[in-house]
Amino acid sequence: MTTEHKAEPQSNKPNRPAKTRRGDTTEKVVGKPVGAIISGLAVLRALHRAQRPQRASEIARETGQHRGTAFNILRTLQREGMVAYNERDQTYSIGIMMLELAHGVLRTSGLLDVIRPEMFSLAERVGVTVALAKVEKSYDLVLLDFVGGGFRVDSYFSVGRRSPRFSGASGLVMAAFSGASPEFIEAEFDQTEWFRRPTFEEYVERLHATRERGFALDQGNRRSGLTQIAVPIFSQEGPLALVLTAANFSYTMNDQKIAEVAEAMLAFADRMSPELGRLRLD
Repeated sequence: MTTEHKAEPQSNKPNRPAKTRRGDTTEKVVGKPVGAIISGLAVLRALHRAQRPQRASEIARETGQHRGTAFNILRTLQREGMVAYNERDQTYSIGIMMLELAHGVLRTSGLLDVIRPEMFSLAERVGVTVALAKVEKSYDLVLLDFVGGGFRVDSYFSVGRRSPRFSGASGLVMAAFSGASPEFIEAEFDQTEWFRRPTFEEYVERLHATRERGFALDQGNRRSGLTQIAVPIFSQEGPLALVLTAANFSYTMNDQKIAEVAEAMLAFADRMSPELGRLRLD
């Protein structure tokens, strides 16, 4: 479980409108929580976190539930299509219906109607693969969508996946504009994933450059042979809401091409920021 770290916002790029993070507010809970639903969601989250299908006893240990309770929840979720059961191994995993629910999120959130057409246009115009991720309060990034044929995506690049915190170009945007404290960023730096890890001093220099020019650049440090450019998209209220990342093979991304892609992405972010009020991404 990720612990939320609260911090004051960092300053932003001087020649772009300053964005600040709103103060934390306690969400008002209306109605009485339903224990059975909370337990069921705990089971689904445990299956989601697991690296392989799980037995009922493993889920029981992970969630702190009695084995019989976990078993009954798993069987109920299986009947409803949310969980798949392998009879040979007697293991459970997330069911395909969860993908249907995820599509419902994309459809009703407005992403497919509002932002996806703009992403296609950007990807085709500058010849890159474009990915959009949502900023979580935990400083994680959750991939919402990606389009374009700039490069063949790897097998782990899929909608709903969380990105390693503060890694690569998108991680630099998070570090620069999310309000995370320098102490928290440094503490997390050793846990981030890199193909070729920069020193923390080099990372801080890139962080300052990201704030100065308004976009982040990673030339093969996160993924071998891949250049990534990322820009922040702020809500009208101020906080960082989304991160847009473009990627292509490094041999196609000379300085002129990087400048062209970055300019197009910053224009995209400026157009999309006022549209975020039409989206439902919570």
